[in-house]
Amino acid sequence: MTRNEFLSKLADELKKNNITDSDEIICEYEQHFAFKMADGYSEEEITAKLGNPAELASQFESVGEVKKSGGRKAATIIGLCVFDIFAGAFFVLLAAWEIIMAVFSLCNAVAAVCLFSGISPWSLIPSIPYWPSMVFGLSLSALSVLSAVGCIYFTAFIRQLMRSYSRFHQNTIAAASGSAVLPSLGIYPRLPAKFNRRIRSVALFSLTLFTTCFVLGMIISMILSGALEFWHAWGWFGYKS
Repeated sequence: MTRNEFLSKLADELKKNNITDSDEIICEYEQHFAFKMADGYSEEEITAKLGNPAELASQFESVGEVKKSGGRKAATIIGLCVFDIFAGAFFVLLAAWEIIMAVFSLCNAVAAVCLFSGISPWSLIPSIPYWPSMVFGLSLSALSVLSAVGCIYFTAFIRQLMRSYSRFHQNTIAAASGSAVLPSLGIYPRLPAKFNRRIRSVALFSLTLFTTCFVLGMIISMILSGALEFWHAWGWFGYKS
């Protein structure tokens, strides 16, 4: 069964069972197909693993009778609340790392501007001749862009990880309640193909430019200073050789 055949049959079965949120359910299964196909699975493999659309649709049918799962559901919710404490701390650490990456990118951009313009606020940037300053400025600019790209991807990763955890949370409670569960979500972000290619190209170009300019800046500095340890020759640490 192909993807379209599976989704069409599932939609028909959901409407037949008078499921009110059928559009949302179909959207979730469409996303599940997109994730699995991006991982290399064929449409037939995915539909075979999902099973019969009619049986899946029947799981979402509202049941009037009260299920004898109150104790199990309560225990599950308590367990999830305890687990949420550790998960919340983990997400806070991820957010903190994201902030550090953003600050690192901004600092590199500011340092590059200072090198290009010859400005040294509070004498934080040591004295560097013109050409090494320009080359190192290019290197830091590239590093700033590379860090910014990392921030973009890491933000998408955190967002997808939170969505995946939320789905796990929802499915765990649903399973304890005897209700239907939705397909699990992957933890890795699925960016649009065109955007993904562009961001990879920018990252690769920035990495190449950073490495090349950094090495070139070191070589130029050694030649101009006449010493391998050019930072000592230029008195960066308070004395000159």
